[in-house]
Amino acid sequence: MGAPLIKVLSGTREEVLARAYRLIESSARVFLKRRNVFRLCLAGGKTPEDLYTMMGRSYPFFDRTLIVPTDERLVPERDPRNNCSMIRRTLGPEAKLYSVKTDLDPPEACRDFNDILSKTGPPDLILLGLGEDGHTASLFPERECRPCGRFACLTEGPDGLLRVSVSLEYINSSCYAVFLVTGEKKREALRSLLSGEDIPASRVKPRRRVFILTDLPL
Repeated sequence: MGAPLIKVLSGTREEVLARAYRLIESSARVFLKRRNVFRLCLAGGKTPEDLYTMMGRSYPFFDRTLIVPTDERLVPERDPRNNCSMIRRTLGPEAKLYSVKTDLDPPEACRDFNDILSKTGPPDLILLGLGEDGHTASLFPERECRPCGRFACLTEGPDGLLRVSVSLEYINSSCYAVFLVTGEKKREALRSLLSGEDIPASRVKPRRRVFILTDLPL
């Protein structure tokens, strides 16, 4: 199989978020015509919060959408750094979100998440962030992500926190990958991604297409 097509779309932050929402909703419509479930994997962090709030107000398919996070810091559910808590709060109560069980021991939490990903199946669309260092999900440069199955791994972020992440194999099992890249601090990482430098984000090769949505001028 050849390399996936890459489509880059730029605009204002508001335009980028609106495009991301339309991509998610239109993808859901397509996949839900084929089967009764749309499988969606969502990034944590601050960049997509407004997008998820938009989805919470308007997304019409929560009853048939299975949602998993790309990664999670192993902090308590009430901790503001907890990705799943942010996703649940912004999407609202109708969203069917599978969370990482951060109250378990790290290896057990990772194995449990791997089991969830194995049962829900490969994502139709995965929304990814891009770190200033080129990381995506919790796959960091020069840091091992210790597998606990095919689809999840355990790593440590630069902040010293243990994290559970989807594996590169899981990311690349998706049909579509969408990078949401906003803010001047991401400019160098975006340049590295677009030029194909060996950073974790450049290893994302889903089955069909990569979309890069950015508010940075190209």
